[in-house]
Amino acid sequence: MRKNTITFENGNRAVVITTSHDTDAQTILKALDFAQPRALIMVFGGAKGLDDSRKTRLAELFINAIAPAAAELGALIMDGGTQSGVMAMMGEAVVRDGRRCELLGIAPAGKVTYPGGLREVGIADGVPLEPNHSHFVLVESDEWGGETGKMLELACAFNAPIVAILVNGGAIAADEALQSVRNGWQLLVIEGSGRFADELSAAVRDGQVAKSVEISEIVRSGRVALFHADDAAQKLREELRRMLLPH
Repeated sequence: MRKNTITFENGNRAVVITTSHDTDAQTILKALDFAQPRALIMVFGGAKGLDDSRKTRLAELFINAIAPAAAELGALIMDGGTQSGVMAMMGEAVVRDGRRCELLGIAPAGKVTYPGGLREVGIADGVPLEPNHSHFVLVESDEWGGETGKMLELACAFNAPIVAILVNGGAIAADEALQSVRNGWQLLVIEGSGRFADELSAAVRDGQVAKSVEISEIVRSGRVALFHADDAAQKLREELRRMLLPH
């Protein structure tokens, strides 16, 4: 396991842990060295195939609901950490909210680039890390999804209430959503965000025949809540509060 601090062009400094699959979660958490969060908000998915107006609406929800809710609840936000889709939205939202919460990105080390990184040159499909995150864990893998197991292990290790938010997404997000409900976590699906999120929403809301065994299992779990992308940001904040605060 390696630990270093990187500085992005915008001046933000972030802690980067590069680790093998064998390193246990508690060792990684100790190296990350931040305060125990009172809750954990995980963000899965992407923004593929969305028009600009829909992307703008989702960005508003991140800025006016998810980031401030995390700050109010003392929650850590965890996502995929790259400068793309909802992860870029999440980074921007945390900045707009005054960086009041930690933002941890989990990504496969062989697929990302960052300032001073060994792999900054020469990866044809390397994706930059999002420059507003506070922490990253890079798992030694050359495949997207190769980090999922370690991400889930880390989430469990925090020993805090967890909500997973699904936005859009494809096959990897579908697997992450499935693993979330198998772990007993609540899954909040942003309806109207496209792709897998909308397939799952339709199965939950309308009782449509599920298009996959993953959707069937997620629906049967009874752990899914829906939030429509066009609903008020305040409503989303209240929903996150309801799901994460002790009853």
